Amino acid sequence: ELSSYLAVNTTTSVIVDRSSDGEFLRIDFNLSFPALSCEFASVDVSDVLGTNRLNITKTVRKFSIDRNLVPTGSEFHAGPIPTVNKHGDDVEEYHGDGSVALSSRNFDSYSHLYPVLVVNFYAPWCYWSNRLKPSWEKAAQIIRERYDPEMDGRILLGKVDCTEEVELCKRHHIQGYPSIRIFHKGSDMKENQGHHDHDSYYGERDTESLVAAMETYVANIPKEAHVLALEDKSNRTVDPAKRPAPMTGGCRIEGFVRVKK
Repeated sequence: ELSSYLAVNTTTSVIVDRSSDGEFLRIDFNLSFPALSCEFASVDVSDVLGTNRLNITKTVRKFSIDRNLVPTGSEFHAGPIPTVNKHGDDVEEYHGDGSVALSSRNFDSYSHLYPVLVVNFYAPWCYWSNRLKPSWEKAAQIIRERYDPEMDGRILLGKVDCTEEVELCKRHHIQGYPSIRIFHKGSDMKENQGHHDHDSYYGERDTESLVAAMETYVANIPKEAHVLALEDKSNRTVDPAKRPAPMTGGCRIEGFVRVKK
């Protein structure tokens, strides 16, 4: 994937410049990506002189589409993503695992068993994943003590090693580490203005902030929800091989950029 990302394909064509915009050239475009969420789509411009403009938004519009390129809602407007200042606790040493190790074999059963399953998708080689690990495990332990998985069971914190569970992380469209996703009754999809997004956690990553966030997820869930899930467990089987991947939808990007001739 890295090799494909770094590969550059150049297409050259000669056209007659009929623009009247002085020393600038306007480039119009309309591109559709059937499997790229508008949440992650951006337009950058660079030239041979080394000038780079990243994530141009002023003259670019994005629309959510389905896999058949049919619009699914109004224009996409991304909400503000807060800047993370705390990527973990100041004291990084913590011994013990409070979160549950998830794999392709048990992920679906866990995600349907608990009304809220919060998962840390990580990579052992990633610096930020290692920064998060101590606070994540401590937060998971605190939540486990407050909301016992057997007696209460409204929430559970898990983790997935994406170097071991490659297909599972692909299935959930993990594009960076660590990624914290919130699954409500087996799904991490939320609908907003006619398009779907993954329900992701973008807040601070120290123990106190993580625990506070988990408390908000549990606040409106009755304690009986876990009991109902347990009763339904015996009558329902989940076949991971037949479960479709999340429908992230795609994105149509249209607009223009002005570049020097």
